[in-house]
Amino acid sequence: MFKNVISATPLTSPAADSYFQSIIGQPYQNDVSFIATLRALVAPRMTSEDRIDLRFTSTQYDESTIKSSGVDAVINAITRDMKLHSNGVFVVHNFRNNNTDDNTANMKYIDEHFTKQYTGFHKLDKVTDLFRKSFPVLCYVNMDTKSTVIFMEQLDMKKYHYVQCAILAAVPWYFEPEKGIADIELTLMKSLKERSSDVYMDCLEKIAAQYDFKTARVRQLLKGFETRYEHMECAKMREQIEHADSEIGNLNDSIGRILNHRNEYCIRLLGLENKIACAGEDSEVMEYFLCNDKLYLEEVTNTDMYFVAGDYLTYFDKECAENTIANKRSFVYGYDSSRAKVSADEMEKLMTAIFIDETLRIKVCAAYRFSLAGNVSPNGDHSFPSEYSTYMQNPHIQLYTCMGNYTRSINDLLRKNDYIGALEQSVASCKSLNWADSTVMADFMAAMYGVGRRGLNTKCIELPDGSVVKPEQAVQWLVKQEEQTDAETKEEA
Repeated sequence: MFKNVISATPLTSPAADSYFQSIIGQPYQNDVSFIATLRALVAPRMTSEDRIDLRFTSTQYDESTIKSSGVDAVINAITRDMKLHSNGVFVVHNFRNNNTDDNTANMKYIDEHFTKQYTGFHKLDKVTDLFRKSFPVLCYVNMDTKSTVIFMEQLDMKKYHYVQCAILAAVPWYFEPEKGIADIELTLMKSLKERSSDVYMDCLEKIAAQYDFKTARVRQLLKGFETRYEHMECAKMREQIEHADSEIGNLNDSIGRILNHRNEYCIRLLGLENKIACAGEDSEVMEYFLCNDKLYLEEVTNTDMYFVAGDYLTYFDKECAENTIANKRSFVYGYDSSRAKVSADEMEKLMTAIFIDETLRIKVCAAYRFSLAGNVSPNGDHSFPSEYSTYMQNPHIQLYTCMGNYTRSINDLLRKNDYIGALEQSVASCKSLNWADSTVMADFMAAMYGVGRRGLNTKCIELPDGSVVKPEQAVQWLVKQEEQTDAETKEEA
């Protein structure tokens, strides 16, 4: 039993692999001798339909584990990688526990239960007897599937070579005892028991010489070589045809979609032409601008209309304004008195007159863009025409380009083609001031104090007589009104 590794043989070369395609398998620890021996002894006895797949498996279950588990579970765990339901399987399984008693328990378990689980297999006692004096071996064969399983323990290189002596006995469907074996085959089997691999390799050389691997390999590799390119081109053309068919299908789908779009466009065009024919030169929007002195039309292009809305500040939360004015720590107060044109007390009077008593009014304006595609948007940082020199730019729109919730309302109206309603909502946004928005209100108050840096026009406060003044002038008017009231009260007293 030689122990050196046989990593290459004349029967496991690439040429031999191409020739012996019916006998394949795994090397064991880089040793290919088992495959070589199978090819040397069994290949001549196989038909074109036969095949052998050599596999090496191993497990390491101790005695207590197998005794505490069910029979089916243990057998399935040991054989899980063997593929015993396939044809032509030749398996060598190694119980590789370091403890001999554990391996003995595994061998005994297989001896007692393997054929109960795999009913198509039966045990070959003569293989067990052949190695009895050397090491324990169990061999099972399935005549229907031509499959073999050999169980061993603590498999090493010597045992691995020696057990190959049983190959012919382990495949009884290929071996006919009455015909015997050739001298070279007998010598090969005996060489597996020797200490040196020289005789074994010499036998393989002689057996390999009986085969014309070169011719077989050349025939295999060059079969149909002259037309190989044409075959490749045929396959390529079939792919191109399939690709062309797929493109045709995609184009047909695209044509269908485009035709549907065209029909939709035609229907929409018909409706637009009918609308144009019915509308004439005048329009509802034109009449609205002509009659509404709160709107100023700046410019109209093919796609957009630019306009300015101007009116009195009307929409604000009076309760919020009153609470904020009453709070001396709010944004209404606290501006630099050295620069302010109005004192904090005067500002309280002014804010009260405008937002609580409503004896004074603020004129505000804002700029917008009306898109004919159906959208109204605010224009911030806008330069207003001279007609709005007595209006304050609405700080929400001028400084922050924000229309708040009006945007949603306007878009809903535009979806219903209610252009007049959308324009009226634009005017409403111009007339609104949100006292809860401290950021915007801080800019508003800074402008009213005369210390603002955002360019808001403050000549926007209308007195009861219709004149428009700045905050400091409005405060003077309020003071005079108080003085007159006081004087009248004294006269009556």
